[in-house]
Amino acid sequence: MAVDDAALERFRDDLLAAIRDSEHRIRGELAEAISGSEHRIRGELAESISASEARLDARIDASAAETRRHMGVVAEGLRSNIALVAEGVVTLTERLSAEMREGIDIIDRRLLRVETRLLSTPERG
Repeated sequence: MAVDDAALERFRDDLLAAIRDSEHRIRGELAEAISGSEHRIRGELAESISASEARLDARIDASAAETRRHMGVVAEGLRSNIALVAEGVVTLTERLSAEMREGIDIIDRRLLRVETRLLSTPERG
């Protein structure tokens, strides 16, 4: 069985054409698969980002609420402390006023005694 060169050439050309067709088909299938995977991955990524964003928003909201509660407690403590200081100032003011009045009364009595002595002593001259 002798192999005919023309038949070999046709076989070679047919084989090359079949390989090119397979290559185009495989490239098309790969492009479709990659495109489909890309769309699926983009969708999953967008969903994942949205879910993470929602969880983060919820955590921020919870943290803000906790901070507001904490600041309310701090503010109430400050109000109590300010009230105590104000009460102390009032008490101290009243006490100082009483001590000042007492001191002035003592000075007034001494002055009165000095005046009385001076007035009761005959003038020399």
